[in-house]
Amino acid sequence: MFSQLLEAFQRLVSQLKGQFVWVRCWLPLPRHFYGFRRETESRERLRLRVRERLRRNPEERAIYQCNRRTLRRHLVMDYIFECFFDDTFEQITRNGLQDRQSRRDVLDHLSSIIKGCSEGQNSQTEEVAAIAVTAAMRFHRLAKEQNGKVCLMGKYHNILYIGLRTCWDWGVRDSEVVVQLLKAIYECEKTYERIFLGALFGPHAPHFIAGWRSDFQDQHENVRAMVYFLKHATREQLTLPVWIPRFEQERQLRFIDVPIESCGKSSPLRIALQANAPELLLILLRYGAAPQPPDGGASVIIALLDKLIEDGRNYSFELVMCLKILLRNVVMIEMPFKPLLYASRREMFFDRYGRLLMDRVIGKEQVYGVPSLRHLCRCCIRDVLREHNQLPNGIDTLRLPKRLQRYIDLTEELEGPEAQDPEEQNKDQGKPATRCKLEKEVSRMETISSAGESEDESENHVQLLQAVTDPEKAALAAFVATGDGAYTEEAENAAVAAYVAACPPDFDPDFPPISLPGEPR
Repeated sequence: MFSQLLEAFQRLVSQLKGQFVWVRCWLPLPRHFYGFRRETESRERLRLRVRERLRRNPEERAIYQCNRRTLRRHLVMDYIFECFFDDTFEQITRNGLQDRQSRRDVLDHLSSIIKGCSEGQNSQTEEVAAIAVTAAMRFHRLAKEQNGKVCLMGKYHNILYIGLRTCWDWGVRDSEVVVQLLKAIYECEKTYERIFLGALFGPHAPHFIAGWRSDFQDQHENVRAMVYFLKHATREQLTLPVWIPRFEQERQLRFIDVPIESCGKSSPLRIALQANAPELLLILLRYGAAPQPPDGGASVIIALLDKLIEDGRNYSFELVMCLKILLRNVVMIEMPFKPLLYASRREMFFDRYGRLLMDRVIGKEQVYGVPSLRHLCRCCIRDVLREHNQLPNGIDTLRLPKRLQRYIDLTEELEGPEAQDPEEQNKDQGKPATRCKLEKEVSRMETISSAGESEDESENHVQLLQAVTDPEKAALAAFVATGDGAYTEEAENAAVAAYVAACPPDFDPDFPPISLPGEPR
């Protein structure tokens, strides 16, 4: 009986406090009347000094009054969202947000409130959405503290993913709010698989891998959302403590390198290579993923070389593209078989991977030769920018021509005489230059570009790099026409077929055979 009276009294106090918040907007009563602590003597003197300064400077007084009005509006909206989460979650069972449709219903109601508050309080929608996400994180934190700082999971944890989708839907630009949300998710799960798996395998694969469904519609939207959170994590230089079993110690890793639990604790870059997804590999590398993932696994380049030689000389098109993109980030291929002497390692490497060297899938200069100065400069610049969390936006600040910026950003390869061996140049003198090398096929790739993006991130536009050759234009047109801009297997097959059909008659017949998608090996 006493507990019921106590709960009724608490509800009454909460309702009165809410009414007082509304009255506070227009009734100038003392702050302690609304439940705030009384002013101490020192704070009262500070307040008097502020008033005196504002009286002497009318310009500061206008700014101060504007800030006070903004603070009052935020106080009102914060209370509205607090009441929304309290009332909504009181009616939902513990597993009520387990399925995707239930989360979408809550998101629809929350979006209506965000839109109403934006119109009623004359505020931007992304600012109101940031307040809603902050209220969701506070609800999760209070529930966690009441349980001895252990997350209750269920609906009390899924509220964070409602906040995650709210950030994406309304284009929240406050990086501090987004990063605090990412930290709250990591404290409970120790992974970000619900952000990366949908982008790597599509929206349906996570249901079979981890038992949950993605909150995003398709793989294209998953990739764009992944890039959105990568940008905010990079701005705030987000690093997280990760336990590496191989080294038996905890290391600070960046958001993009955090291992995925349900995929053998491998980093997103390693999983993109295992999935033979060159377009995702390019996006991850552009946004600062380490070429050698710090998850304690083996060398990804050697693993790719082993996969390439499995089917003899029928090299997979996707694997070759992945290898070419990955080699843009490393100066040299570190030969295995340590701690043998260099001469023995070189001989063993040639015995195992010699056909890749003869077929020019990998270049001699990146194994036991001398790389070009241009490539060395690119790797050095990218290492410095990666260390300071400036990829890829920091490339635009470099005082270089746009073409060199694209070269450093991995989106374009520069052609020149040094791109070919001297022996090959002497052989080809007097003959038309070959234009359909594999390097040109991956010289310009579809990706999400950071250059020229709109300031309003709620638009989330995907900008395709401009095609410069007729085969590239034909492939791009076939890709868009078949898949409506989304990455599908049919669109990829159509793009490859259009590229091959538009190639000039001097197609290089000496290039090693590559099994294109859809062709029998």
